Amino acid sequence: MALDTKVIGLLILGLIIGAAIGYGATALTGRGQATTQEEQQTVTYKIGFSLPLSGQLSSIGKLWEKVAYMAVDDLNNMMKSYHLPYRFEAVMLDDGTTEEKALQNVQTFAQQGIKVVIGPAGSSQVKAVKSYADSNHIVIISPSSTAPTLAIPNDYIFRNTGSDALQAKALAALINHEGIKKVVVFYRDDEYGTAFADFFEKEFEALGGEAILLSYSSNLADFASEVASLSSKVQSEGAEAVVLISFDTDGANILSHAKDDPVLSKVRWFSGEGIHGASELLQPSLAEWLDSIDFMGTRPVFISNPLYEEFKKKFEDLTGTDPPVFSEKLYDAVFLAGWAIVKAGTYDGEAIKGALPEVAKHFYGASGWCILDENGDRAFQDYSIWTVKQVGGEYKYVDIGTYSGGSLTFTEKP
Repeated sequence: MALDTKVIGLLILGLIIGAAIGYGATALTGRGQATTQEEQQTVTYKIGFSLPLSGQLSSIGKLWEKVAYMAVDDLNNMMKSYHLPYRFEAVMLDDGTTEEKALQNVQTFAQQGIKVVIGPAGSSQVKAVKSYADSNHIVIISPSSTAPTLAIPNDYIFRNTGSDALQAKALAALINHEGIKKVVVFYRDDEYGTAFADFFEKEFEALGGEAILLSYSSNLADFASEVASLSSKVQSEGAEAVVLISFDTDGANILSHAKDDPVLSKVRWFSGEGIHGASELLQPSLAEWLDSIDFMGTRPVFISNPLYEEFKKKFEDLTGTDPPVFSEKLYDAVFLAGWAIVKAGTYDGEAIKGALPEVAKHFYGASGWCILDENGDRAFQDYSIWTVKQVGGEYKYVDIGTYSGGSLTFTEKP
């Protein structure tokens, strides 16, 4: 199967080999203990997925759906290869990138007896489901929620990515490196955007820069009026650049208006990870402008990971496109969930919650080392510097540098 190196790494680290040997002889299935593997039938466990198949993250959410099914298939193949009597089934629901639907999905999963949910994507959605998940002992593993305000210990929320407290530092360092001292931060008025903007402001000002915060309503079909307000703010403040904190569809709409604005089309633009992977940015008219202004962004990655390259190739072969941001974290979240269920020995939310940190501590996958901190968030995180540029006659997302351990390094000329 794909990514067998992951299995080898798990076994060498000792956690899963202990589980594999123990379960191969006397497997705990949640229904009791069997004397031999052959005497028991395969037990199927359901994993819920609350993904943005519509709404403001749908451009990448539809690709995440393919990642999710690919990961479940690979996890099941791993179980077969080790003769473990477990099978995992994906139950997929669309949350529309809204808080209300995310909560409805988790409630639906609970009614179906599902104890582990991958997603939702956005921090405001995670905040919306937190109380219900905690009260009903449902383990939530978000591959993409990054708001520092959700870094809370001892709850049922786990996040397989670093918080934006770290990314804000990386983005501030990048913009400072480019010699820019005054920016307008144009951000979504939700949990993700507000927290990111606040942390970025502190980090950028610590480097001697000035950040002017301007929020926009995220619940609009078109952002022409908000972009007009942004243009006035940039002009009146004499800002040198705009920092965009958005999701994919809203971000693409904002940029499409900005490229035709006499003020905004002439300043530098920077971004976080929220827009990375949106197909709209690769349309020639928009991509050409982004290339001309040296557009740059940051996104969380694990640097120099051969397992990611294997994952990327498999995804490209399957879909014909590069995996969007957080894809590898979503992929690994499925394995974390599956192995936590196996280690727990029972399909019980409290037991799975207790097993997950130990599984993550010993898990190295496509997204790198998944060890969690005391808040249940990814403990270590590097960042890639990305842009949109022409490669082989077509525009693509290209990583041109890294931010790791407080140091910024460019691997390609910006």
